[in-house]
Parts: sequence; C-alpha cells; structure tokens
Amino acid sequence: AAALTAVEMSALLRSCIQSTVSRDVVFGSHLRSLSRKLRSLSPSTSHWRTPAVREGGDGFVLSSPSDFSSSAAQPLSILLCGEGDFSFARALTVGAGKELDDRVTVTATSFEPAEDIENQWGGSDNIRELNGTPGVELLHGIDATMLDKTFKGRSWDRICFMFPHIAGKGRISLNRELLAGFFRAAEPVLSPGGTVEVALVAGQGGTAADGDARRDYGNTWQAATQAAESGLVLVNTAPFDAKAWNDRGYVSRGHWRSRPESQERSFTVRDGVVHMFRREGELEGKTCLSHALTYTRDVSMWITGAQMFSEETLLDVVRETAGKGVDVHVSTLEVHKHEDGRLSRTIRIEYSSAVLAYTRARANVSQFALRDALEAGRVCGAELR
Repeated sequence: AAALTAVEMSALLRSCIQSTVSRDVVFGSHLRSLSRKLRSLSPSTSHWRTPAVREGGDGFVLSSPSDFSSSAAQPLSILLCGEGDFSFARALTVGAGKELDDRVTVTATSFEPAEDIENQWGGSDNIRELNGTPGVELLHGIDATMLDKTFKGRSWDRICFMFPHIAGKGRISLNRELLAGFFRAAEPVLSPGGTVEVALVAGQGGTAADGDARRDYGNTWQAATQAAESGLVLVNTAPFDAKAWNDRGYVSRGHWRSRPESQERSFTVRDGVVHMFRREGELEGKTCLSHALTYTRDVSMWITGAQMFSEETLLDVVRETAGKGVDVHVSTLEVHKHEDGRLSRTIRIEYSSAVLAYTRARANVSQFALRDALEAGRVCGAELR
C-alpha cells in the first residue's frame, strides 16, 4: 500500500472514529485495532526539527509596512483574501512605490462583487488606483474557503487573510469553521516553503500573543487547531501595527460595510495579532514552543507487581509511543488500593508539539499506542486496566 502522509492518516483516522464508534466510546478495542493497522501502513513521514524560539518579524506581510519591506528582498507572490474596500491592498502596494514592480506581485481579492465594493464599501478610489498599479491583480467574488477550486494550478508564496469574521457577535463556532475552511483551501495553492498569515482581533486566536485580551482557549477561534487539521503549523505571531498601516491609508471597515463617518461596525484592530503558519515539514526551524498544541489523555493500569514496576520504564514507553516531534508531560492522578487488594494507578499525559500539525486524532494515535504497549507487557509489573 502507498504510504500515507501525516495529514491523510489523521483524516482517515478521524473519519473512521466518526463512523465506527459513538463519541462516548473512547477506548474501544475496535479503535485500538484500527490504530495499530494505521501505524503499520508506513513509518512516520513527518520531517520534524528541534524547535527554536523566534521573536519579532519573520518575513511577515501583514504585521507592518516596515516588516513587509524587509521581507520582499526577493521575488514574492502574495494573495490577499477577504478585502473590504481594498484600502489595505492599496496601502501594501501603492505605498511600496516602484519597488513593487520588480520584486512583488499581488493578487487582491474580495468576496463581494465589484459593484458592492464600489457602491456599499466605498472602495471606488482604491480600485481605480490599484487597477493602474503594475504587478497588482484585482479579483472579485472570490470565496476564501474555495481557493483550491478557484485557483487550481496557481500558487502563491504568501497567502493572507485580514481579520476574517462572520457577521454578528457570539458566533465562535462559525468563525472556527471559516478559519478551518480557509486553511483547508489555502494549503493546496501555497507554494513550497510558503507561509499563510491570518490577522485576528486580540483575544480571537487563542495564543499568548493576545496579551491582556487572552481568553480561555475554549472561548477562542482556536486558530492553531483549525490550521493543524490542514497540515499547517503555527510558527510565529507578531503585533498588527494598525497605526503604521493607517498612515498608509488602511481603514478597518469591519463586516458591516462601515463608512469613515460611521465606524461603530468596524473592527478594533489596534491590538490585532498576525499569525504565521507553515506546512509541517517546511518549518526550517521557524517555530515557537509557546504555540505548541496540547492535548490531555488519561490512562489507567493495574500494578500487578510493585517490585517489578518502574516509573522510569513507564515514562520511557510513554515517550516512545508518543512519536517523534511530540513532547510529553506525565503526572499521577490517582493510586488506589481496591477492596480485593489489587492496586491501580491512573496517569495523565499532556501530549504537545510545536513542530507537528498536531491534531486530536494524532494525540489519540499516541494514546492508543501507549495502551497497546501496556497490553503487550512493555511495562513490567503493570497491565492495562
């Protein structure tokens, strides 16, 4: 059989989980058997590297005009998704002057048709200016969740989405779906070694970069989680320099076509955060431990031979079954002596990775591998409960 990629394995496992077991059943023997079969198809295909903490600019397009200028030292193709009045596209391209002609090409797109951009979003002047700018292509009616179908055969070095948002408040699940759809569509049209950038309002992304606006991860759009499902890894974040872009003419319109004289519907982008993603296997050492995706799993076992049991051996088996590129932290939740005299132990494992597109399905594979090892007697004096 052909070797499965990490993303294909994750998708196949997730599909099988959904179709063969209920959500309430986590540790069924059928699922463990499935996990063993998937692991036997091929060795790990993930190209992982030792993570290195990165700070500041890393070739961002959206972060600030100065950061963009420093990143455009070689030919660069950029796709901008979800433009409103095209004021950002104009600030990015026209503001760069003649330098743009030789080094950078920009494809700026909007979801709405051109008539709406001109009549409802107030983008007539921006469109007129951009249409006369060499190296700039304007396209309308482009769905950012359908890029792979719309642009089949094309690719870009940088694919950027400025402040995506489903209209209305309190729609976290819908905005997660929007991000997931965008990442899924962007990956096939991303050039090798390219990056995806998403600018979000502080508090939406779910990382330490949100600062004082940081929320509980379950109350965010979970940008890194959505990206991981498409094989993309969050490698860096940077503040969105709203003032610098405003000085170049960018105006936040929000999702209700707000006009300059009526900004109540526009976004507050002052403390925005730009998130950069790369394909797993194309990180080039550009990643950050603080962005590692983490999943918690519990495993219970019987201690059948206290004198033979070794915590060090258990930890070695946990690390080995987690897989390359996965870090683990193990703690003991409970040690309990039962009425029949038997001793049980429950451990909690935190699986995390800053170098893999680490999904829940992949964390499950790590956990199932550990359970299989316990069943096979890999840890002397312990057996799966």
